[in-house]
Amino acid sequence: MISVCIPIHNYYVLPLVQSIAAQADDVEMVCIDDGSSQEFIERNRPVADIGQYIVLGKNVGRACVRNLFLQYAKGEYLLFLDDDCVVPEGFIARYTEAIRKNPDVVVGGRVYDRRFDDRAHRLRYKYGQRVECRSAEERGREPYRSFMTNNFLVRRSVMDNIRFDESLTGYGHEDTLFGYRLKQNGVKMMHIDNPVTNADVETNAVFLGKSVEAVESLSKIYDFMQDDDDFCRSVRLLRAYGFLRRAGLCRLVLFAFRCTRNCIKARLESGCCISLKMFNFYKLGIFIENRLNK
Repeated sequence: MISVCIPIHNYYVLPLVQSIAAQADDVEMVCIDDGSSQEFIERNRPVADIGQYIVLGKNVGRACVRNLFLQYAKGEYLLFLDDDCVVPEGFIARYTEAIRKNPDVVVGGRVYDRRFDDRAHRLRYKYGQRVECRSAEERGREPYRSFMTNNFLVRRSVMDNIRFDESLTGYGHEDTLFGYRLKQNGVKMMHIDNPVTNADVETNAVFLGKSVEAVESLSKIYDFMQDDDDFCRSVRLLRAYGFLRRAGLCRLVLFAFRCTRNCIKARLESGCCISLKMFNFYKLGIFIENRLNK
């Protein structure tokens, strides 16, 4: 049996739950609300008529809440979905077909609605289209680096053995570390073309703020993973940082970043002529600043 696991945070998830339940009557629905406002807790109460609806007293974070599903889900496979996604017809059937090949982890992918290709959402949309929206064939070339938590299925025994790192309480890169742990343990991973649509694309300013938080999370991971060369090579930002550190150029790059920071931030938030190279430089500057301040 598949247990569909949906962590919720300030989002109306009932339409997603209903659409999945309509596709199959042999799946278990488990939703855990991770510290939402009372408004969303009440709006999502009808989820309890379809499956389990657990409300936490406080926000525990993206890593911890995913581990909590092991306490409630009963299926041999756990299918994790973000609360803001839309699933296509045949979604559950494609995962059921994949299970017949006996994988440990299956990653389905994601796409973005073109209606978010506007100035207000352009940074998130462009990043998603260029970096995240890839076919199963493309993702399969680097299966562990392509792991994403928004739409993946995992064998329960794997989750019992490899948990998300609960020291990561902020936003971002808990999936990076989890994917690497899967690689270290030789877990069999499969990528399929079964994408969900991201239906709640952040504005430029919100996404930029989340990206800064993700860089800070990566810096926290680097504190205990910096001696693992394989991990550092697997993350593009860490590869860039390692090159600059060895070349003694970190302070020079940081100076350039501080001189241009406000200008870059304003341009990225405006959505005018978005450059992903500029976005990557902004994140690198944040990371170097974080490391030099330690």
